[in-house]
Amino acid sequence: MKLSLPVVVASLLALTTAIILVVFVRIPVSSLWRGYNVLYVPVEIDEERVLQVLDDMGVQDVITLSTQQQPLYSPYAPVQSIVSAERSYLKQRENYFFDRAMQMRLFYVQNDYMNEAFDAVKVIQDFPGGEKSGLEGKASYPWIVIFVVVVVFFVFVFLSKAKIFVLVSGFFPLLFTICIPSYSGAGAVVMLLYTFFLCSTLWQRKKMFKAVLQSSLILLFGISSVIIACIGSWKEGLLLILTLTASLSLCYLLSQFLPVKKRGFMPIPIRSAQLVSVVSSVTSFTLFIPAVAATILFVALFFFGYFPAYSSINGLFLPAPARYTDTASFDAMSFQDNVQVAYFGEELPSLVHYVDWVWDTLTYPYRSLHETEVLELVSLGETVFLPYYRENQEGVIEEEPTAVYSLDEAFISAVMEGIRDDSFQIEEVLKNQNCFTSVIYRRMGDFLSGGFQGQIFIVLSLLSTVAISLVAGIFIWRIQK
Repeated sequence: MKLSLPVVVASLLALTTAIILVVFVRIPVSSLWRGYNVLYVPVEIDEERVLQVLDDMGVQDVITLSTQQQPLYSPYAPVQSIVSAERSYLKQRENYFFDRAMQMRLFYVQNDYMNEAFDAVKVIQDFPGGEKSGLEGKASYPWIVIFVVVVVFFVFVFLSKAKIFVLVSGFFPLLFTICIPSYSGAGAVVMLLYTFFLCSTLWQRKKMFKAVLQSSLILLFGISSVIIACIGSWKEGLLLILTLTASLSLCYLLSQFLPVKKRGFMPIPIRSAQLVSVVSSVTSFTLFIPAVAATILFVALFFFGYFPAYSSINGLFLPAPARYTDTASFDAMSFQDNVQVAYFGEELPSLVHYVDWVWDTLTYPYRSLHETEVLELVSLGETVFLPYYRENQEGVIEEEPTAVYSLDEAFISAVMEGIRDDSFQIEEVLKNQNCFTSVIYRRMGDFLSGGFQGQIFIVLSLLSTVAISLVAGIFIWRIQK
């Protein structure tokens, strides 16, 4: 194999892709909260005993009910009474430290201390009545995903006549699955593996690349694999495109290496790739393999895909964000959008309620003492004016209303910046979710790390894999029949 520019580029592309996939290794974790795991202990066990065990095991910076303090006071009116104590934000946020049935006491442990927290759970479970204690968020590697993809890969290797080509072309798809073991990604990889299996019929024939581009069946499975990956996650889609490019690079390197490696007589196919049909009796049979694999993954999704957390009781409902996001969105418009769907008095107040509470606390001295109890959330653009008096050019004293507080982007930003990472307050956990999401009670086990919307996309990607494989298989079967 001569060291040419295409060979160097293909080698660098393959090496870079391998490094990127390894760097992006992602093991699914069933944590309800981004950055935190919830330790639950029966309420009969004192908080002090639990904290002592956690401290002995090396778990630090635990957010508990006892660490909650009033975040701020108004310098002019430290005592306020517009909203009754029972319905206030400070009272409602205490619900974060109990399950919905008020049978479990909850502690928020940072992910960095997860292993130590598991050791602490074993000690707490030996306490009288502590056998129901547990820690949600145990990492769960979906081995079923790897197993299905590996089995499909070796089936294609066994059935193919160009086994070396299938082995080489499938290296990066397998690496992709190992590094990113998602159900939607597995469906896409199975389609990609089948694409290379179809291409193996044309391997080492003249005008192979042109024949591949002219084959509607190969293009169908190749393009579908990328689309299916993008349905599950746009990041997975980009990584799969990179994986496909790296696989093509390896195939090119293989084509350059074989003529040098072979010695003596080497048979060369006489017919060009355009004269060879990828549809055969073997093709008609194997067309259904992606559908079978996706069906197995679909069934496994409901039995194993929710990554059941480490739990010793059933029906445990814990506080959890209603949605998840990777990009922080604490702007004014996001706040207003969540105001429209939130209301004061919820069991689990959100950061919208916190901003509203800060607003009420700071503006309380400027409101009427006869104002009745207010339950409505403040809206974007509200302003508190205070009359100032100044002398005009004629020497007359004039009243000039001046804005003291205004609920705008700057106010919201100041409130969010006031939530410190070392405050040990529940607002720290809420801020770490990157958005003004509402908070609900979610049953342990009924949940993927991507949230409900992520579950829908995964299901759609698997169903798309099944549908495309079945439709193509039935169509080809009817033509051959």
